[in-house]
Amino acid sequence: MKKSIKWIKIIGLFAFFYWLCLFSSSSFYGNFNLYTTIKSEDGEYYANIYKHLPTSPISIMQILGGNKYFVVLYNKKGEELWRCSYFEYISEEAFYDRMSFPNKTSNCFLFFTNHGIDGHDFSETIRNHKVVQIK
Repeated sequence: MKKSIKWIKIIGLFAFFYWLCLFSSSSFYGNFNLYTTIKSEDGEYYANIYKHLPTSPISIMQILGGNKYFVVLYNKKGEELWRCSYFEYISEEAFYDRMSFPNKTSNCFLFFTNHGIDGHDFSETIRNHKVVQIK
């Protein structure tokens, strides 16, 4: 019995440290690590840019290298629609380029990262916009 409890503790600690090293730097976000907010032109959406927390060796190295931000998309009601990957570390220079929010001609949210463009297609989930077919 004592041996099985010991193994459960070891597995639990391993899982906690695994989570701490990989996901924790962007798992928790709110006003305490909010960097800036970018709103869409029509006011339907906004993207909050948050700072990663220095909680793991990976995040500390990325933050020291200048890649310290991640993006979360919200609708005007404040409901979270999408967030970038836990492994996405974006530099401040990438945000100087424009973000593309869902609108009447496209249901895509796109933004620039250090390695190209990232985002999400909301064609199946956003029902408040009619997508106009471009010929």
